Amino acid sequence: MLFMGEGFRVHATSATTGGGFLIAEIASRPGGGPRHLHSHEAAEQYMCLDGEITVITEEGVHRLAPLDSVTIRPWLAHTYRNLGDAPARLLCTLSPPDDMEAFLLEVCEPMDDPSAPLPEVTREQSDHAMVLAAEHGMRIHDEYDPAVLQGGAVPRG
Repeated sequence: MLFMGEGFRVHATSATTGGGFLIAEIASRPGGGPRHLHSHEAAEQYMCLDGEITVITEEGVHRLAPLDSVTIRPWLAHTYRNLGDAPARLLCTLSPPDDMEAFLLEVCEPMDDPSAPLPEVTREQSDHAMVLAAEHGMRIHDEYDPAVLQGGAVPRG
């Protein structure tokens, strides 16, 4: 599946975990990842599997190498980005999964050829995802300021 231009593969759902959590693997192209900070009721953990992932929260920046992880508490504004020159993969766990799982499964699109390059996200796709996010209880914050990657303050939106 595709989620906002990223490869998205679900490993476990609320149905298979008795409502406990969702686990998904994300394949991120260079420059990939959501530009807007977002927050939701689920706690979330990102674990980098390959490449490098930068997780940006309203409290700071976490640079993840393979097998590094960061846990994000509920309602903490955050996003991830692949700021490297190579593809990256990360594992994402959400608990409780309810609203986020429904959002992710609604916004994902079929991926006809998993070996094809990951596409750029269109403005229409981004706008549609923003509407669905709000419908599923997410808060969308401002885009992060790239200065945070050099140690600047992370804006609250």
